Amino acid sequence: MKLIFLFIFIVFLNARINPFEPVIKPQNMNIIKPQFFKKAVVYLPKDARVLKKVIFVYQSLDSDIKQKSVDINKDIDFHSPIILLHKPKTFKSSKYNFRYFNLYIQNKKLFIKTKDKLIRYFFLVGPFRLVLDFKKYSILPTIKKSFNSFVKKVVVGSHTTYYRVVIYLDANYDYKVIKTDEGIKIEFF
Repeated sequence: MKLIFLFIFIVFLNARINPFEPVIKPQNMNIIKPQFFKKAVVYLPKDARVLKKVIFVYQSLDSDIKQKSVDINKDIDFHSPIILLHKPKTFKSSKYNFRYFNLYIQNKKLFIKTKDKLIRYFFLVGPFRLVLDFKKYSILPTIKKSFNSFVKKVVVGSHTTYYRVVIYLDANYDYKVIKTDEGIKIEFF
């Protein structure tokens, strides 16, 4: 019997306070901003006469390796290089004043200027949208505003003790929500 108590005592001595806390803490918690592909120059072999197809192999947002094939089927001159250019799209800055906050869209950043407290936020798919709930007693009609940007539409509606801001996006993005003195800053990657 003493042996059982000794065993239980030893087990409790080795137990951690929070068993779900990781033993190894990550060193770097910063999100690395992507370095966009800009240009590639490709020289084809001397026997190349017809470019049949170009295959792009890429990694998707969920880390799957996928490919897209583009049929060309045109004559080429092997003396001249094939140049691939990638120019990231820049979006026009937008501003809109809603009843309880001001919304600013600039590049791939979104600013919500408000003094109301952010209660929660989450991301939904089908369609892709970021949902933000702000604490404020409100009764207001649903407001919809369309944008010509990576943000397609913003819908604001009230739910008595809070109001909800739904930001519809053109694709699935990683994002980072940062609370500032003036409100909320959201960076999309």
